[in-house]
Amino acid sequence: MASNKDRILEAAMDLFHDHGYQGTGLEDILSSSGVCKSNFYYHFKSKEELGLKVIERKVDEMRKSVMEPSLGNTKLSPKQRVLALFERMLSFCDENECRKGCFFGNLALELSDSSEELRKPLSRFFTEMETEVEACLLEGRRQGELSLQGLTPVELAAPIVSLLQGGMLLTKAHKDSRAMREGIKVLTVCMG
Repeated sequence: MASNKDRILEAAMDLFHDHGYQGTGLEDILSSSGVCKSNFYYHFKSKEELGLKVIERKVDEMRKSVMEPSLGNTKLSPKQRVLALFERMLSFCDENECRKGCFFGNLALELSDSSEELRKPLSRFFTEMETEVEACLLEGRRQGELSLQGLTPVELAAPIVSLLQGGMLLTKAHKDSRAMREGIKVLTVCMG
């Protein structure tokens, strides 16, 4: 059985993804987790501290379930690794009927101007993803697999992450994964 702390974290992760950080009240978290308020405050000083721990846990999950099997999978060619990142996120969209969007993108849109403490780990996560994409592009260019259309890996890494985030956002807004599917086509052309 999960500890009270884990139950709070899991409930908050789901609620933040579905309703946003600001749209989720402490009572929602307590009700969903089945934990009492005094137990919440035993584990977390505030909702913001909980938010930081949720982001930290979600980053770990994202590394294990998405980034390592795609960008970190050296059995794939560099181009296949970057494409696998998009394909994994497309699968997530399809599995969730195009309704959830990206946990990190959703929170970044919601919190970047209202909570500096929560913005910072979100920014670090996106920077980490850009760095991993850049490493794949660099390796692919060195091996002659990728032309990058004359751009450098550093010039293309942030736009690729932007393409992924934009695709996730439009998929959620339209309730249709066409933007992600077309993003994969654009990505293939951009990488060369």
